[in-house]
Amino acid sequence: MIHRKVGALATFMAIAATGCASSVLIRPDDATFGGAQARLVSTAVLIDQERPLPTERWLFLQAESYYRYRFEFPPRSALSYVAQAAAATTDFPAFQALAGSLDLLDLRLKSYDGAVQMWETLLARYPQSRLRPLTLYRLGWAYRSSGVSGFPRTSGDEAFDLLVKEAPGSKLALLAAEAKATPWKSKGTATGLSVVPGLGQFYVGERLSGTVRLAVALAAVAMVVLPSVVAYQRRSDLSWGRDWPLFASGLGGLIVLNIDYTTAYEDALRGVVQWNERTESRFVDAHPGAP
Repeated sequence: MIHRKVGALATFMAIAATGCASSVLIRPDDATFGGAQARLVSTAVLIDQERPLPTERWLFLQAESYYRYRFEFPPRSALSYVAQAAAATTDFPAFQALAGSLDLLDLRLKSYDGAVQMWETLLARYPQSRLRPLTLYRLGWAYRSSGVSGFPRTSGDEAFDLLVKEAPGSKLALLAAEAKATPWKSKGTATGLSVVPGLGQFYVGERLSGTVRLAVALAAVAMVVLPSVVAYQRRSDLSWGRDWPLFASGLGGLIVLNIDYTTAYEDALRGVVQWNERTESRFVDAHPGAP
């Protein structure tokens, strides 16, 4: 009976999400998407000038499409936070699935992993490809925002170094040497720091957000620790009728801490991607001839 009620509530929330959520389609006035499209077109022209094999061309463009999957990060809806709270409170799979389906954040963040996979596949299948230098150059940037383990390289610096070694003095090698020196942020580091909500935000320079998230986490911990201390001190005469607020406070603190941790972690990954994209954008602006 309980599972039926929870399932019915999840269904209701899903219907509400469909009716209240904004469109997931890319807005016509999205400047980030427009810029990504323009870069994709210019890259296609550059590739055709190299006259690669058709299979190499299409594989590269598949990767480039993943790499250029960029649009303005949409704000998270209030309903997504409600769904996360429900998932944290009940641990019900339907709520967990619903919480993860209310925005495109995960898809946006993982597009770089798809690009790396495609480009590394191209190099593995066609090691002598005419597109090899450009592929290494792209990998140097793409690895910075990837998060999947198991790829042939651990960082984009390895791709930049290999390009400099294989094509010394070339335009791409000179660009790679400069690009390697630009600052960047790591999803792995952001993930590790986000064990404490807010530290990931400090890592990507978002101090106000980090301060708020850290304050919420400390308050949630206090909601758990202080009632626990009181309950321990009064352990000999605890009663449910009188002391249920202690339990409620502790449970509420755990729920708030869980939500704060989850949202802070996801937001830190978003911050990493935006940091790296801004760095690349400034680099391209300073080097108009960069592909």
